[in-house]
Amino acid sequence: MPTVPIRDLMLYYEEAGSGEPLLLIMGLGGDLQAWANQVPALARHFRVITFDNRGAGRTSAPDRPYSIEQMAADALALLDRLGVDRAHVLGFSMGGYIAQELALHHPKRVGKLILLATGAEIDGFGRNVLRNFIDIRRSNLSREQFARFMATWLYSPELLDDERRLERAIANALANPYPQKDHAFIRQAEAILAWNPAGRQKEIQHPTLVVCGKDDILVPPRNSRRLAEVLPNATLVELPGAHVGCMEYPELYNPVFLEFLGVAAPAAAAS
Repeated sequence: MPTVPIRDLMLYYEEAGSGEPLLLIMGLGGDLQAWANQVPALARHFRVITFDNRGAGRTSAPDRPYSIEQMAADALALLDRLGVDRAHVLGFSMGGYIAQELALHHPKRVGKLILLATGAEIDGFGRNVLRNFIDIRRSNLSREQFARFMATWLYSPELLDDERRLERAIANALANPYPQKDHAFIRQAEAILAWNPAGRQKEIQHPTLVVCGKDDILVPPRNSRRLAEVLPNATLVELPGAHVGCMEYPELYNPVFLEFLGVAAPAAAAS
């Protein structure tokens, strides 16, 4: 198993493809398996590095406070371990906050930046949602009950209206052999609540692509629009889908990622 010691962790990672390094950073509650619809397309052109954040997947899940800055340091330490001096970075949701911290504190280690389904800060709506998520993870809901609860926040209306697709999505979530522990979800959520970028994004000079799903109710598009406004060198793209639009519609999202990264790939070949 490809694991490396990172301070207080054993961190799990995977690599695919060759070329310029491209680091993918997952969001709250997710592990690297969630990139399954992106890695094959991106690995045709890049050395794609995926990993499980602290508290997720096959990485250690210590039951003590986490922070976004700490998770950015984990990502940097992984790059160091792999001998990667500079990588493009794609951060999804919480991973977008981690990517911003990485770019702020180690700008020379980041090439282009893709910030997906994320924002410039946690607004009042997001704080209320996260606090409710924490309460629910402290309850006695089963894994299936939690997966069904989260489906409303994650998937597009089209998927939710299609019972067969919805049941398949629920079954896939329950089939994950590395489910996140309750305390680890809570620690990650608390890290998001504590994150305070204080408008520092204006210091991020990297070429940045901000992408959001038009039907995202977990991190509504207004958050991405605000992020694109405060970043000095950002382009905003709104695509179909909800919070996990890149997983539902890879044939739409992957070509956008590739084009921004300098790859001219037809949509049919990039799905």
